Amino acid sequence: MEPGVIAFLVLVVAYFLGTEGFRHYYEAKYQGFFETGHYKEAIGALDRIPARVTMTTYRQYYLRFLCYQAMNDEEMATRMIELLVRMRNSAKRQAQTLAVAFNYFTQKGEKDRCKELLAQLKTNKAADRAVIQDCQLTYDIVFSKAHGYIDQMEQMLKKEKNPALQGKLCFLLWKQYANKGDKTHAKQYKRRFEELTKTNTTQQAA
Repeated sequence: MEPGVIAFLVLVVAYFLGTEGFRHYYEAKYQGFFETGHYKEAIGALDRIPARVTMTTYRQYYLRFLCYQAMNDEEMATRMIELLVRMRNSAKRQAQTLAVAFNYFTQKGEKDRCKELLAQLKTNKAADRAVIQDCQLTYDIVFSKAHGYIDQMEQMLKKEKNPALQGKLCFLLWKQYANKGDKTHAKQYKRRFEELTKTNTTQQAA
């Protein structure tokens, strides 16, 4: 093999290893700040040039979205998730993004935006049918005031081990009891949902 070709291959491998190293370094740095509640420092890690160069734009925006959401900065969190929705993504990634955006705007109580996102999700060929059904059920509970799934969801909650799914169930139970006019149980599930949300936030950035 020609020396020039060998040198070129060595350079390519070195570049690849270097970029992967930087990416892992800044992802770990972000994760450390995020998990300890240092959200501004986590965003600062993403602002560094090596992080901007080695991470995909999608990944950068998604991590920023999680930070702003944890900081209760609705303006910036909304800006990030809208950028993610409008990016050119594969059908599979777009379906995942639409589901995340739908759940985000559901918690903000934005009915019209959720209706738009749900419609987009239904036309996405890569969207999982179970995810679509879950979003439709969520929409019906939150915006159409349904409350006929309380017993079923309380039984599911007793068996569920995943904190993220526990949080989703508590959110839907909170809304259903509120729809039913049962303020006592609504407050109980709202409190539990908020506690689980704090726990689940650190896991989403992984």
